[in-house]
Amino acid sequence: MFQKNTHIHFIGIGGSGISSLAHLALHKGATVSGSDGNENLNTAQLKKGGVKINRGHHAKNLQDSVNLVIYSEAINQQENPEFLKAKERKIPCMSYFQALGELSKEKKTIVVTGTHGKTTTTAMLGKILMDAGLDPLVIVGSRVPDFEGKNIHLGDGEWFVVEACEYRESFLNFEPFGMILLNCEWEHVDHYKTENDYKKAYEKLTQKLPQDGLLVFNHKDKNSVDVAHQSKVKSSGVGEVEAGEIELQIPGEFNKLNAAHALKISEAIGIDKGIILESLKTFKGTARRMEIKGEMNGILIMDDYAHHPTEIKASLGALKEKYPKKRLICIFQPHQYSRTLEFLEGFKTAFQKADVVIIPNIYEARDTKEDMAKINGEALCQEIPNATWGDGFENTIQQLKSELKTGDLLVTMGAGDVYKIGEVLQ
Repeated sequence: MFQKNTHIHFIGIGGSGISSLAHLALHKGATVSGSDGNENLNTAQLKKGGVKINRGHHAKNLQDSVNLVIYSEAINQQENPEFLKAKERKIPCMSYFQALGELSKEKKTIVVTGTHGKTTTTAMLGKILMDAGLDPLVIVGSRVPDFEGKNIHLGDGEWFVVEACEYRESFLNFEPFGMILLNCEWEHVDHYKTENDYKKAYEKLTQKLPQDGLLVFNHKDKNSVDVAHQSKVKSSGVGEVEAGEIELQIPGEFNKLNAAHALKISEAIGIDKGIILESLKTFKGTARRMEIKGEMNGILIMDDYAHHPTEIKASLGALKEKYPKKRLICIFQPHQYSRTLEFLEGFKTAFQKADVVIIPNIYEARDTKEDMAKINGEALCQEIPNATWGDGFENTIQQLKSELKTGDLLVTMGAGDVYKIGEVLQ
């Protein structure tokens, strides 16, 4: 797919996943160009590597030499001028996940999936295989210090470790040899209308595993157990026993459980346990997962991607455990109006470990006008005992300037752009 005589144009090239494919295409010798509505660290890294990236989406961005287009699932295929121009010129087009699926046919692929913990576990497993000398290709949905600050390790070995997203059954594009199933808690309610619909998507993925494949699952999670039982592959359950012997730099018992899954499948591959444990011990985490961003006037500033009630509760609990003497200030930005309404009951009790919660807004993504009419940030604040309404980023920042004290821990939390608040304060 990524040949030296290929010119690949990436629409939405700055995305956390698709940018990794642009790095891979460069590594393989293809000509790479792209476009994105915004500039970020991903686009900056690619520009440094020589990629021409256009700001905004315009038909003229599609050069005559382009013979393959890879696009982000986030674009509107009915309106994006580059996508429409590619179709008009009959240039082959594939989504990010379709491209990943093609890659998975070329290597022994391990997909890391589940509602929570995919990014961290993918990075952990990738690092283990690297430290074992297996030189894997690893693609993950965040920047990883152990991957030179990129979201990809450009290995040329036989193994491919990849974070597999379940939204719209995207992970069914893969042809996996192995699978880690961390948990299976109903999510993406705009697509999966029931919990059973959600489980069935995972079952379809396990059924794609070959008979001699690998499946490691969380035996403490009922849905994961149910899904694993639908597979014909010999599987291994993971729990607290396996996690108990693991030592990590990053906080949280849930991260030890993530690491236990990576350990179990690494052992099944044949990697020495001593190498695995040492690799995990030196793992530095990933961007936007309890990431330390800096310090200001004795105030520690962190950022975390948690946006589901279960994730929020776990992350705040881990932070409180690691920093018990610090007052914990959480700036939470819910992701999607539809998700906010669906998980309202969970949000009510998710923030108990935080001393102060401020909600600046709700991040709009794939929401309809009907969704947005049913819930808003102020109404959400009324349901969370220790929450106050921030009324936008600027007002939230002003609130923080009068609220924050030396010794506090400030964490921005959510899957949207809430991290920008912490960046402004530093």
